[in-house]
Amino acid sequence: MSEQEIPEEDMPGPTHPTPHHAWLHHLVGEWKTEPAPNEDGTPDEFSGSGHESYKMFGDLWVLGEGEITFPDGSQMLSRMGLGYDVSYSEYRAFWVATVSSHLWKYTCELSDDHKILTMNCEGPDMMGDAPSALYRDIIEIIDEDHRTHTSTMQDKDGNWTQYMKNYYTRVK
Repeated sequence: MSEQEIPEEDMPGPTHPTPHHAWLHHLVGEWKTEPAPNEDGTPDEFSGSGHESYKMFGDLWVLGEGEITFPDGSQMLSRMGLGYDVSYSEYRAFWVATVSSHLWKYTCELSDDHKILTMNCEGPDMMGDAPSALYRDIIEIIDEDHRTHTSTMQDKDGNWTQYMKNYYTRVK
């Protein structure tokens, strides 16, 4: 069986940016992050203070890197990539951090008002009740210079529990 050549005019071309890709620019810039306190006013042990930096990677992706210091003094470095996959008609993302060997892979949905990006994934169960759990991270655009990031996890009974919330302020 010989290989068949595909005529050049039938070869797929590069992906062109769509209006979905324009949304990614909301994240571009330098950000200061502060944890939201717990309901009783105490610091959230899973949130920390730090900074993030996001840059466009071509016209189709935004790449970010962050550094967080937790209340106990420990630090975490992270990297994130986010784009709109025209093949699947959805936003997709990945996240890696120095505190986890897991590659977090997200499928994402943007709200109709373009303010909330809900990122869904499966990962190791941080509570240890099962081998894995479902996670939902929510990025909410407040205005051009403010956003939040809230992380939730589904428990074994199907309830979603918030375990982290950070506030972000653009510094440039």
